[in-house]
Amino acid sequence: MTFYSTIGKNMILPQDVLIQSKETQEIPGAINATIGMATENGKVMKLNSLEYIIKNISSESYLPYSPTPGTLNIRQQWKDKILKENKNLRQEYLSQSIATTGITQGIDIVANLFSEKGDALILPNLFWQNYAQIYNVKLGVSIHTYDQFNNENKYNLEAFKNTLYSIKENKIHILLNFPNNPTGYTPSKEEFKSITEIIENFLVENENKSVILLCDDAYFGLFFEDNNKNSTINCLEKLVNNENCLIIKIDGVTKEYYAWGLRLGFITYYIKDDVLRNEIMAKTQGYIRSSTSSGSTIAQIAIQKLLSENKYILEKETNDNIIKNRYIALKESIEKENLESLTRILPFNSGYFFTIELPKKINAHEFRLMLLEKYKLGIYSMDESNIRIAFSCLEESYIPELVKNIKNCIIDFNNK
Repeated sequence: MTFYSTIGKNMILPQDVLIQSKETQEIPGAINATIGMATENGKVMKLNSLEYIIKNISSESYLPYSPTPGTLNIRQQWKDKILKENKNLRQEYLSQSIATTGITQGIDIVANLFSEKGDALILPNLFWQNYAQIYNVKLGVSIHTYDQFNNENKYNLEAFKNTLYSIKENKIHILLNFPNNPTGYTPSKEEFKSITEIIENFLVENENKSVILLCDDAYFGLFFEDNNKNSTINCLEKLVNNENCLIIKIDGVTKEYYAWGLRLGFITYYIKDDVLRNEIMAKTQGYIRSSTSSGSTIAQIAIQKLLSENKYILEKETNDNIIKNRYIALKESIEKENLESLTRILPFNSGYFFTIELPKKINAHEFRLMLLEKYKLGIYSMDESNIRIAFSCLEESYIPELVKNIKNCIIDFNNK
């Protein structure tokens, strides 16, 4: 006898990040580099103007329900923001944004509307584990992965192409998350051009197959190198002309506006066909109505007020530059310590994280424990080989010590 549905039987609560973060917190004086947030002086980063707005919102504004797709003002403001930041997009193809309860819900909504058992999902070999929960565990979608970087530590365009062309399923979901979690990589202009050409050729050669392009832009804007300041949807825009391709952008205030707990995300469709776009918009609202009904009014009102003024711009630039300076310090320390002579550091140029692929003789989980116990540094071991470090929550002054401790820990293992 069982009370569970098939989804209920398959569902789990992943414990890896939660357990590893908790273990770090239990070590007195340990530095926690597992956190997917930005911190400064031990506290979360914030926008002072947003804090002021939230403290002064009247109950008449935030207590009523918001409309199912979100308040009209915030939806239009977010669409305007996307158009301003993505000059290649055609305004008439871009839907009005629909508010969601965080980016995760946005991905879940899109997955439920467009994917099912018998579909395929393409992901890099290292990816945010919630993608598997949503697409595979809940919906039965087959996941096909490609090595994100080749032997020369370059973005692996050949592997991406081979994986795409090897898929037998007729409906293919391509999830592009840049800046990437966990690697912290965003493709260059030239790489995005190649990605676009690969998908374009596939669409033309396989008119019987449909491709859903999902741009997960959770870390949008945190670009640290000039040639990698690239928006996914802006680079892939021309694919909208293919009738067998659907382009979706999912983003939110979480990382862009240092507002993790507000849980406000957006779904925005880029579709040439007016009838199809309107139909999908209605179905998206119907799905929200059948699940959360509507999102947080106070989050929408607060961000609406924030975007209506310019006070936040300098504050956001200040915070973004703090993270960028940590990135620069990290690159300099890696070079100074010659860390790449001991291990493989996957390319990174954006976002919150960087990833190290440890030497084959070192188990990542054992390495994490030694690093924590001996050097009081908590990092996230993703599997047997790879560790992820969040530099977004590390003080710049500590970063040289971090790199040195990782180097020394590798040497400890090599001397065993």
